Amino acid sequence: MKKYILFLAAIFTIAFAAMPAGAQCDPNVESPIRCGYYNEGYQLGTGDAQSNRSSDYRRHRNRYTGQYENFFRNGYEAGYSSVRPSTRWTNSQRSAYDSGYTIGQSDRRNGGQNRTSESQRGYDANIGLYFQQGYYDGFNNRSRTYDVPLGQIPIQPPIGGGTTGTATWEGRVDDRANIVLRGSSIYAENVSGNGVNTTYQNVNGFLPRRATNVMVQKRDGRGNVTVVQQPSRANDFAAVIQIFDSRGGSGNYKIEISWTGPANVEEPYSSGRVTWRGRVDQTANILISGNYVQTQDTSGSGLSNVRYDINGNLARRPGSVTARKRNGRGTVMVIEQPSFANDFTAIIQVFDQGGGADNYEVEIDW
Repeated sequence: MKKYILFLAAIFTIAFAAMPAGAQCDPNVESPIRCGYYNEGYQLGTGDAQSNRSSDYRRHRNRYTGQYENFFRNGYEAGYSSVRPSTRWTNSQRSAYDSGYTIGQSDRRNGGQNRTSESQRGYDANIGLYFQQGYYDGFNNRSRTYDVPLGQIPIQPPIGGGTTGTATWEGRVDDRANIVLRGSSIYAENVSGNGVNTTYQNVNGFLPRRATNVMVQKRDGRGNVTVVQQPSRANDFAAVIQIFDSRGGSGNYKIEISWTGPANVEEPYSSGRVTWRGRVDQTANILISGNYVQTQDTSGSGLSNVRYDINGNLARRPGSVTARKRNGRGTVMVIEQPSFANDFTAIIQVFDQGGGADNYEVEIDW
C-alpha cells in the first residue's frame, strides 16, 4: 500500500512539474493544499523578480514543508520567469559583472564615492556594461542578479519612494481576491472562491514607505473593486485592493491603481532602542521606521532566528542613530541615518565576512 501511495505521489509530481510557466494551479486537478503551496510560491517568485532579487525559492523555506517543496518550487519558478524570462550570460559577461560587484561592495564598505561612471575599467563596450551593472548593484548593496537582459534590470528608487505612481493589474477572479501593492511589487492572492489568475501586471513608480493616498479605478469587470487597506506601518506600507466578483464562475478584470504621496510632516521626537538578534550569512539590513522593524536578506544563504524588541518611536524627523554589536564575528554599521529622502528610516547593516552563518546581537539607539 505504501509503495502504491508513493507511486501516485510521483505521478502527481511529474504532472505538476509539466505545467506551463505562468500557469496557476488548477484546483480541479490538484488538491487545495498543493494548489495553495504552488500559488504562494508563484506570488513570492513574482515579487522577488519585480524586486530585483535573485531566483532562489529557498529563501522562503519557512513558507513550505518538505512534503510540498516541489509544488512551492514549481510555483515560485513559474512566477519568477513570468517577470524575468531566463537568458544565459556568457562566462565573460558573468565574470565582468562579478568583478564590478566586488569592487562596488568594497567601495561602499570603505565609505568611498560611487564611481559607476568610471567603472568600465578597460573592458570593451559590451562587456563593460556588465561590469558597470555589477558595480552599481554592489555599491548599492543589491542582490547579485544574473542571466537577465541588462535593460530589464530596474534601478531601485530610494526607500522613501516617489510622490506619485501608477500600477495596472489584469486577470480573472472568482468570488474574492486581493491585489497587494508594496514598493515596486504587485501580486494577487485568493481570498475565497476557486482562485485568481493573473494575466498582466505592471508597476510604474514606487509606492512610498509612508502613509499614502491610494486610489483604484475599474477599467473592466462585472463586480466591485475597492481599496480595503491604505499603506501604513501596520501593514508594512502595502496597499490592498479587493475585487469582489459576486456572480457565478470567474470574470475578467482590469484595474488601474494610482497614489499621491504626502507632504513632509514631522513628528515629536521620541528616544528609543531596538535589540535585534538573528543568524546572518554575508549581509543583512535592519530597517527601522517609527515603531516598525524590518530585516532584509541582501546576500548570502538567508536569515534565520530573527527576533527583536523595540522601545520608543523613531519619529518622522532627522535624528542620530547609533548601533553597537553585542555578539557576532562580523561588522555592524549605520549606513543610512533618518532623513526625508528615505522617509526617516534608519538602516543598519550587518556584514558577516566569514564562511557560513553566525549569530548576532545588535543594540540600536536614537
